[in-house]
Amino acid sequence: MQTNKNSSEIKKSPMMNKEEINYLKMCKKYPQIFIQAHRTSKQEGFEYFYSGVSNKNAKKKFLSRIWHVGDGLGVFGRLKRIWTMIGNFRKIMKGKKQCYSDLEVYYKNLEQAGKITQNTNSNLRNTYPNKELWKELSEYADKKWNVKLGFTKLPEQLIFKGKGVLFRYALVCIQEMEKEKIDQAPKKIAGVEVMRVYATLGFAVNDIAEWLRSRGVNCQSNHPLGGLVNTPPLAGKAGLGWIGRHGLLITPEFGPRHRIAPILIENKTFEYTDSTEHRWIEQWCKNCGKCQKECPTQAIYSEKQVSIENVAGISNTRTCINRDKCFPYFNETFGCSVCIKVCPFSKGITSYKRLKKVVKDK
Repeated sequence: MQTNKNSSEIKKSPMMNKEEINYLKMCKKYPQIFIQAHRTSKQEGFEYFYSGVSNKNAKKKFLSRIWHVGDGLGVFGRLKRIWTMIGNFRKIMKGKKQCYSDLEVYYKNLEQAGKITQNTNSNLRNTYPNKELWKELSEYADKKWNVKLGFTKLPEQLIFKGKGVLFRYALVCIQEMEKEKIDQAPKKIAGVEVMRVYATLGFAVNDIAEWLRSRGVNCQSNHPLGGLVNTPPLAGKAGLGWIGRHGLLITPEFGPRHRIAPILIENKTFEYTDSTEHRWIEQWCKNCGKCQKECPTQAIYSEKQVSIENVAGISNTRTCINRDKCFPYFNETFGCSVCIKVCPFSKGITSYKRLKKVVKDK
């Protein structure tokens, strides 16, 4: 849904910290350096939801939701759940802050030289595709963070409205949410799991970005919660899965039971992982409809509508989601996840293979 909210309203969003506001000022100060959102780009979902909401009211509602996250657990159970959730949000805010504070070295480059200093590692710059570094990176991300990677070029239409990024190549990172907890959606325990993974994936992309910078790769991590980029279609473009009727990326390993965050890098260091091998998922979703039937707010429609036209490498992005219905309940429950729970792909790779065979045999 295209909105008419202007940039000044977006800057007042309670979702933003001072580091992000400073970052956006740099975007406007150096428009020739930052890759700006396309004129057809959409507004980031949480900013859309919170636009026009005062910080005071947002904080009041947040505290109320935090209190109710422990409903039905007794005094000690409530306090334990609240403490866990507060811990998750502290980690989320720390991760979001680091995404932007890690860029200060680039800000200094811009202020002093009007450009970002390129790395001087000629072997890194001139070796494409750098398969050895890709192997090391993939192993590091998997072993330390249980993160799966893809690599693609970022279309400008997938940069959120009013935003900008420093680099145009996207390392897409995916981290699984625990099935046992998501299966209890929309109970609060599922919301706790959603927030836990927002926090851990935020730490993961910051750490992986630092790993890359230590090897001479200029890069920018982006937090999975309230980020700069529309990640589901970007991850689909990178060959990690396909968008389901519920608007989420369906992967072979976890179905839609994951969170996504990109790390944007300066050069085309790795071979693209772009693929359409998972396109058949769309055919399954047309005949399934479980997410639509079970959605608590009836936010999922039968037919997809074009969201953004002519996205490079994707064609048109399409959606069945009414976010005016989806986001309030998502916010209230800290992640809802009913559509994830009922999606047959959430059962994992065995289910993926079985459903693929059903579609291919028709």
